[in-house]
Amino acid sequence: MSKENLETVSMRELISYSKQKEVPPVTIIDDLTEEEFEYVDTIAQRLRLRILLVKDSNKVAFLADDDVAVKIAKNVKKRCQVMYCDFARRPSGSITIYALTGYTKSWITLRDNGYIVNAYNEKGEEIEKWIDTDIKNVKPKKLNALGLSIYSVSVHIRGTSHIYGDVNILKHSRQNFLEDGIFNEKRNCYYPKDTSTNKGIAEYNKLEKLFKKWGFQSM
Repeated sequence: MSKENLETVSMRELISYSKQKEVPPVTIIDDLTEEEFEYVDTIAQRLRLRILLVKDSNKVAFLADDDVAVKIAKNVKKRCQVMYCDFARRPSGSITIYALTGYTKSWITLRDNGYIVNAYNEKGEEIEKWIDTDIKNVKPKKLNALGLSIYSVSVHIRGTSHIYGDVNILKHSRQNFLEDGIFNEKRNCYYPKDTSTNKGIAEYNKLEKLFKKWGFQSM
């Protein structure tokens, strides 16, 4: 995807957004060359990651999937910074009912560890933060309009199996990418790097069974 088709967001809005509870982590990758951007954009498309341009810079931002974003930054040898509120809660009643209706009488807080900032150097090693987050916050209208959440609540209903299967395969593809897996052009999916081990063979066979089960030729 060309840069012209990507959303551009200010650093201030990205930081302000990351300070809200129950929104995905924001990962900023430092200045990219055109060649590096093409690689990052290609991986984002393969793994269906949400990528944004940081206004007035050559930086990019990822929303959610921070572990994958950090891996991408390491691959292009760029420092990155992850920012989020470590907060989670769940419906007090049935999660299935909540998934179907969107209603719960009350919530139970599972975790509230405040605002977290993790920064990494070009080798993926933790360093001091290099983006100042002590700023005057703005209302992140553009990002809030995306309606993203840290929660993924779904119910497998008969007739929606293709959607479920697609998500399941994508999870495997992302995990294999994190483990330096090999991209399969035919399947548009990352497979395990080493298929000579029991783990690699099992993962390869699992993916092939998933493609067959859901009737997909590629992801």
